[in-house]
Amino acid sequence: MGGDQLNKKGILAVGNFDSNEGYAWRLMERFWCDLSQYGMSKNYQTYICFPTVSVIPQCLKDANCLVDAVDFTSSSFEAVRRQLQYIKKNAIRVLYLTDFTTYSWRYLLFRLAGVKTIIVHDHTPGVRSLPGRSKAMMKRFLNRAPLISCSAGLAVSPYVAERLVSVNGLPEEKVFCVTNGIDLTEDDGREVRAGKGGSLVRIVTVGRVCHYKGIDFAIEVMNVLVSKYSLSGFEYLIIGDGPDRAEFAEKVKQLGLEGKVRFVGNVDNVSERLLDCDIAFHPSRGEAMSLAILEYMRASLPVVASDNPSVSSALKHREYAMIYPAEDIERAASTIKHLVENSAMREQLGRTAHRKVVENFSSEVMLSKFRDTISTIVD
Repeated sequence: MGGDQLNKKGILAVGNFDSNEGYAWRLMERFWCDLSQYGMSKNYQTYICFPTVSVIPQCLKDANCLVDAVDFTSSSFEAVRRQLQYIKKNAIRVLYLTDFTTYSWRYLLFRLAGVKTIIVHDHTPGVRSLPGRSKAMMKRFLNRAPLISCSAGLAVSPYVAERLVSVNGLPEEKVFCVTNGIDLTEDDGREVRAGKGGSLVRIVTVGRVCHYKGIDFAIEVMNVLVSKYSLSGFEYLIIGDGPDRAEFAEKVKQLGLEGKVRFVGNVDNVSERLLDCDIAFHPSRGEAMSLAILEYMRASLPVVASDNPSVSSALKHREYAMIYPAEDIERAASTIKHLVENSAMREQLGRTAHRKVVENFSSEVMLSKFRDTISTIVD
């Protein structure tokens, strides 16, 4: 450790998985790199801790982040002892956590070890039940306790921001919304897709192939399109892989949908594949702020999703998306049928979707909000 580093205060960002975990955790690396850039301007050294380190991402090296293997996801005696040693050794003053609780007895120990600011960035998916009156009062009390509660809660969507207040009990003044964003290029969107011909309408879902992501529901919807409406001229593509793929493939076979439903698996060129599609179907039963939905919008696809607020909080019905009641197979099928048969509506919704992602959900917009928020929270 150099002399300059010894004289610096530390910012510590915590990863919850191995350093080589992909997809959404690549998004977190963007935040960590930006946090490091801000830290350098304030004479902070930024550290990143993972439970295990297999590969150090190049972006973290480029951002002057120092990476170590220390497991902050464990609250065992030995784990907490190592955490406190690390905090003291590196003069950690700012602790940046992802998907941790908004209050904890460990936060008291971290503060006694020197931490001044604790930030919790909430990416957790799904709808939560409102707590009862007594539990809600207790949560509000604990989230105002200065030593055991976080200093600030960052939310990835307006719904998650509201959930932090109404369910977690975090005071509104501690909640900041930094909506997820994705990279944009000049090749994105409708202009690229304008030359796509053919009468086959491609419906697509991108995501983990499991029950929580609603793939079983989507297959039932495709069955209604074929068996009830005798709809032809479409195919349904499922891009991704997951633990329930074999079960769902068998279901497709039993329903006689092999010619309509295709499991594509994991691919490297998702954005290019989406440009060859016409309708995005996102049947997930829970999200925080879906990156897949933003990818659909970037590709100028109209998005079909449920009214589950954790899934559709960033979507506008009939503006650039079509929303159906959650778990309603018939309504979802009729919505998709309408879009399959109405190319002008697909075009209109898709153009608006692309415009909205450029205006509100780009990486540049996201990181600008993040920098403004961090400058407010961190001295």
